[in-house]
Amino acid sequence: MTPLSALQAPVDHEVLLGEIQHVLAALADVETDFAVACEEASEAAAVAQPGAAPRGRPDLQRLEAERQRRREPLIRRLDSLDRACRALFPANAC
Repeated sequence: MTPLSALQAPVDHEVLLGEIQHVLAALADVETDFAVACEEASEAAAVAQPGAAPRGRPDLQRLEAERQRRREPLIRRLDSLDRACRALFPANAC
C-alpha cells in the first residue's frame, strides 16, 4: 500500500482509484482480523476451566477498541479520497 503521506491529494484518476482500492482492502483486512479474533475469543471462553470467571466481555471490548483504532485512519483516508474524487469529477458523484 502506498504510504498515506505520499498521496495526500491524488490528481490522476488511476492513482485515485488504486488508493481507494488499497484503503478498502485494508478495511476488509481489519474487519476480517476482528471477526477471527472474536471467534477465537469465543472459542477460548467456551473451553475455559469450569468455575473460572468469564472473560468474554473485557476481551470483546479490547478487540473492539483495537478494531476502532485500526479503522479510524483508514476511514479518514477514504474520506479524503472521496473529496479528491469529487474535486476531480465535480459533475459526477464518485
